Parts: sequence; structure tokens; C-alpha cells
Amino acid sequence: MFRKLLKLVTQKAAITVLSFFIQIALIVLGVLYAAAQFWWIWIVFEFCSFLICLYIVSRDMNPSYKLSWCMLILIAPAFGWLVYLFFGRQHTPRRVRKKLRRAADVSQVLLNMTNAKLLDARASLNPTGSTCADLVLNAGSYPVYGGTSTTYYSLGDEFFPALLEDIRGAKKFIFMEYFIYEHGEIWDGIEAALIERARAGVDVKLIYDDVGSMFTLPKKGIKRLQEGGVKVLPFNKITLSFDIRLNNRSHRKITVIDGETAYTGGNNIADEYANKVVRFGHWKDTHMRFTGGAVWSFTAMFLSFWSILSDEKVDYYKYVGTSYSADAVGYVQPLSSGPGRDEHLIESAFINLISTAKRYVYITTPYLILDNEIQSALIDAARSGVDIRIIIPHIPDKKIVYATTKSFVPVLVKAGVKVYTYTPGFIHAKMVIVDDERAFIGTCNMDYRSFYLHYEDGAILYNVDTIADMKADFTSTIKVSKEVDKDKINDVLLTTRLGRSLLRLIAPMM
Repeated sequence: MFRKLLKLVTQKAAITVLSFFIQIALIVLGVLYAAAQFWWIWIVFEFCSFLICLYIVSRDMNPSYKLSWCMLILIAPAFGWLVYLFFGRQHTPRRVRKKLRRAADVSQVLLNMTNAKLLDARASLNPTGSTCADLVLNAGSYPVYGGTSTTYYSLGDEFFPALLEDIRGAKKFIFMEYFIYEHGEIWDGIEAALIERARAGVDVKLIYDDVGSMFTLPKKGIKRLQEGGVKVLPFNKITLSFDIRLNNRSHRKITVIDGETAYTGGNNIADEYANKVVRFGHWKDTHMRFTGGAVWSFTAMFLSFWSILSDEKVDYYKYVGTSYSADAVGYVQPLSSGPGRDEHLIESAFINLISTAKRYVYITTPYLILDNEIQSALIDAARSGVDIRIIIPHIPDKKIVYATTKSFVPVLVKAGVKVYTYTPGFIHAKMVIVDDERAFIGTCNMDYRSFYLHYEDGAILYNVDTIADMKADFTSTIKVSKEVDKDKINDVLLTTRLGRSLLRLIAPMM
């Protein structure tokens, strides 16, 4: 028993969490002690709170985020401003910013290779005529590709066998970047395949998020991969000094194989995503496979991060694929967003998709914690006669976050948005489907964390045939979901309403 306890408290995860609480405690106790010893220190701290509030108001950031922090500082003026300085600033250290700029520069160069190699004129990069495609191209330099075939997977149960088969067939290289890798049946099969391919001479590179996989990918698992020839690197490695960088996680899910095949979607690499284990009822998630030209953008996304995490000198040209699906219908536009050059890009794309819809917008998301911009887009679209439907979980994975999600439901339902809960369990899919013509699939939740703090990825589809598969799956999912009753939406206890109001106030800080 003692050995197990000792092992637990010496793990990186335990040390990190302990360090976080110690630092919070030191801030609070230090302020209280200083104020008790010297009365004028309290006045100084309150004056600092006033200055910090002025600073926050003057910053170019989301208004809801400003309001949340100003309220916290006003409630606890003695140490609220110190908490903001440690944890609230949307401002990474200079060293980290330099690395991120380097990654953005690498990504820009790689995508420009696409522009130069595949197309003669920049104006032809958007053959869809869509304003969303123009937005993503002009803001993030992510081009639109024809000649790309897609396969839609409505469940992780369908996705993982296809992924494993492609990994086993790799001949040149395998790139994988996921938020969570967790020991179990799914990961064990993929791990064995990665090691087998690496020993066969395939270049295998793997990125894991150091927070997302903190409890699920042990050191011995990383060592086993490395001994098998797999190159493994953590994204944004955590340290005992807690700061805003801990919030800037890679939530991306990318696999690229031989430059010919790529995957993205909502699934992490864990058994619950394939319903091998049951945690929150039936787990509903979606993924997509791409073959053809659009694979290069996913390759560029991965290599841009690898370039800042590794000292390896990368020959980018050897990873360019050659496949082109002549029979493919429509266009695909992969994209990524996160703090830095592509900040808020996916949210901007969502708003464009919603605001340009003429008939319907169907959305699936596990978390519905909206800022004013996207909430207004949904309400305006619903009031203009567009059929807006959103599916959220029925069984939550995080109760506080779910309560916050439910706090946003009444205002949407009153405006005519139809909200459904997935009664079999937990829906983790992140999709937007518009008018049978456009769709998004990827990793981005509809919440502040995905829009403002995390690195996310996905793909926008234009007139691609698999949009019909996505819509059919959404329609089937609606049939096993329960619509939120407009007449009963406020039939809750006063304490529940007050609690939800408080959660909405602090939602941007979650």
C-alpha cells in the first residue's frame, strides 16, 4: 500500500497538480498575511486591482472574457489581480511566442509550396465561390483542394479498424498527433503496429499533449515506443511553474500516412471512443479519412509543430504526396487554429457558415459554451427562418461544464433554435452541416477553450458527397435524442437558475 501511495505522489501528474495548488495557496496566504501585518498593503492591492481592470478592459480580447476576470478581481480585490497575472493573461512568454511564430512561418512556407506547385494563380485557390473559403484562405493561407476523396465514420467503432489497417500498410512515414493516448485495447493494437512499421524502416513520428495524456500515457509506454524506433515528443511540456502556457494545449487529432492518407475528427486514441469501455453511456464520435491533394495541409500542420518541438532538421519536400482522386466530387479545405497567427480562425469559419445558411444548420458538440459573437449568429439565423438544430450530450463527462452548457440553452431555444440531448449517452462529435452544400468536421468544440486557448484542426467540405452521409447520420442521431421542451425550459429551481447564472459569468475561464 505504501509503495503504491509513494508511486502515485511521485508521478509527474501528481507533482504538477500539487504544485498548482501550492502556488495558489501561497498567493492567497501571502496576501492575507501581508495585509494583516500592514494595513496599507490592502489599499495598495486594491489600487493594483483597479489598474489591472483598466488593463483588461483595454485589451483586444473577447468581452465575456474581460467581464469574467473583472468580476473576479472586484469580488476578491486583494488577490484576484495576482491570480489574473499568473493564470488569466492570454499572453505566452516571449520564448514560447518565438517558437510558435517559427511554427507559423514553417506552416506558411509549406502551404505556399502547395500554392506554387498545384495552382498558377492565388485567385484560383477558391474554386468554390464560398465566402467561408475566402475567409480561411485570406486569414490563414489554407488552400482549397479538389481531387480529394473522403470517407465518413459515424462512430469510433468504425474509425479505429480503418486507421489500424492504414497504419499497418504504411511504407514511407506515419505522423500522429492526438490530445489523448490511453493504454487499452485500441492503443495497444496501434502501438504494436507503429513499432512494427518503425522497425521495418518507416519514419514514425508521434506528438502527444503533455496535459491531455498526463494520466494516460505513462513513461514506460513512451520508452517502449522510443525503443521500438518511434520518435515521440510532447507538446508544450508542463513544468512545476504553473502559468498560462498550461492552458494552451494541442487538442488536434491528426494522422498522416505516406502523404497519401490523412484522418481528423473528434476521436482520441482510447477505448471509450470505440465503446470498448462504458463511462458515460454510449459514446458517439465521428471522424473522416482523406485521400488526395488535401492531405498535404494536414502534413504541413503536423510538421509545423514538429519543427518547434524537435532539433531534427526536416526535409519537408520528401513528405509531399502525389495522389490525386480524379473521381472525387467537391472541394476540401483543411485548417488549424490556435493562439498566434491563426487565432480564432475556426470560430470565424463557424460564424460564416451559420450566417450564410439559407435553409438549415445542424451542429453536434459536447460543450456549448458560447461567446456573444457565435450566440448572436445562431439566434439571428434562427430568427431569419433558418432551421438551427444542435445536439449535445444527455450524460455529461464533466458535470460543471455540462451545467454551464445547459445555462446557454434557454436563450437559444427561446429564439427558435432546436436543442436536443443524445439520450443513449455522450456525444463527442464536433460537426457543422449547412444546406447540403458545406460542412465542418474536426476537433473544435463550441466553447471558449477551443476558440481561444487550444490548438485545433479540422476540414471544411464544399459540395463533397460525404456531406450527405454526415446529414443522414445527424438525422439518425436526432431520432434517439430528446428535444429540449421550450415550455419547460425555465421549470427549474431558483437555486439552479442562480447557479447557472454564476457559471455563465465564469464560463470564459473554464
